Amino acid sequence: MVVRARAIVCAGLLGVGLALSGCALLLPASAVPEGNRLSPGRRLIVARFGSEENRPTAESAAELLLNALRDAGGMLGPRELLAEARPVGLGVWAPALLERLHHGGWPTPEEGRVLREHFGITTLVATELTAYEQVWGKYGKFTRAGLEAQAYDLAAERVLWRLRSDTEVEDMRGRAFRYAMDQAVQEVADAIYPRYTFSVINAWRYWRR
Repeated sequence: MVVRARAIVCAGLLGVGLALSGCALLLPASAVPEGNRLSPGRRLIVARFGSEENRPTAESAAELLLNALRDAGGMLGPRELLAEARPVGLGVWAPALLERLHHGGWPTPEEGRVLREHFGITTLVATELTAYEQVWGKYGKFTRAGLEAQAYDLAAERVLWRLRSDTEVEDMRGRAFRYAMDQAVQEVADAIYPRYTFSVINAWRYWRR
């Protein structure tokens, strides 16, 4: 009876813990997870796009990846860079750099030096949508989303790695694009910074789908 009572108490405490933590269990992990692809220092995530028409979606995907990697620490996006650039007299320089990065360029050696010395940024992560569409299959409509991420070392001036995820969902009215994008972004984030997590809410949502 005592053992059973203790089990019930532990289960209750676990339930409270899940409620307080957003129903997510974080299993033991070191400060730097095994398989971590992020170099030391700060990392700037920037979206790439071929046209202004695609800009909002591309920037939204980059923002999702940035938020997914917040736990890694030292992550920032264009807004944070611009906010830090103005006080140090780089309020004109930073927007010009970002626009060039948005359209596929890499920092010059001098720009890389400025990013390292003034902002502590060692790595640039450029994201690009490789798919974002709906197609008809034999029995229904499929929504596809793809995301590619490349990491560029500012000191070595070379690409460190390239990762890509392609997802496809079927018959999710009203939320197919968002779910496909979320899944593609999360897969890339997990490949960059693996974490051993289990979400009760996500498991329930997946089962309900």
